[in-house]
Amino acid sequence: MEKKERRQITTSQKLQITQTVDENPNMKRIDIARMMNIPSSTLNTILAKRTTLESACNDGNSSTRKRIRSGNFAELEEVLLKWFKQV
Repeated sequence: MEKKERRQITTSQKLQITQTVDENPNMKRIDIARMMNIPSSTLNTILAKRTTLESACNDGNSSTRKRIRSGNFAELEEVLLKWFKQV
């Protein structure tokens, strides 16, 4: 049996998917997933993490990112980022 190759979706694509769901409130999620060519579980995960996606894009993160991760020391990283921008 052949393995399916995993396909990563960028944050901008994920936001487009959430907009499609908002624009088609009468359409079933499974139909939207088929239209977008993604599994329905992926669609549900994207919709569950919608607020995280929107806040990440509003914070100025790159829309070509595929993962949104925070470090172990968020406060330290914020201070370092401020320092880096000043220099």
